[in-house]
Amino acid sequence: MKLQTRITEQCGIKYPIIQAGMAGSTTPELVATVSNSGGLGMIGAGYMTPEQLNKEIIEIQELTDLPFAVNLFVPSDAIYDPDEVEDMQDYLAPLRERYQVSEPEVDMNAEERNFNGAIELMIDKQVPVVAFTFGIPSQ
Repeated sequence: MKLQTRITEQCGIKYPIIQAGMAGSTTPELVATVSNSGGLGMIGAGYMTPEQLNKEIIEIQELTDLPFAVNLFVPSDAIYDPDEVEDMQDYLAPLRERYQVSEPEVDMNAEERNFNGAIELMIDKQVPVVAFTFGIPSQ
């Protein structure tokens, strides 16, 4: 039995079932199994670097030739003040020393860089469906 809906037609799937992206919890096997079963499997890629995402896409493409999706987090519009970040690092330094915790490296552009790299990867890998969380990307 095949259920025909606008979603099944647009996504090229048998059933109108879309697996949630669940960033940090999906696996290539889960995504491929959902797609192979007639739904739309989705990678939860919100916390992945483009390199990690590329590896997962390759694994999925080895497990299925059916459509799947990738869910990406849209970068926030937060504006970071490097002086405020440094002030907070200084404020937390005694606590880090007391509890023997190293100072984290703060890369205020990583989110945007990872997102742009992921978008380029979606185009290069011809990922059929891309979903976005936390907003809509700018043009």
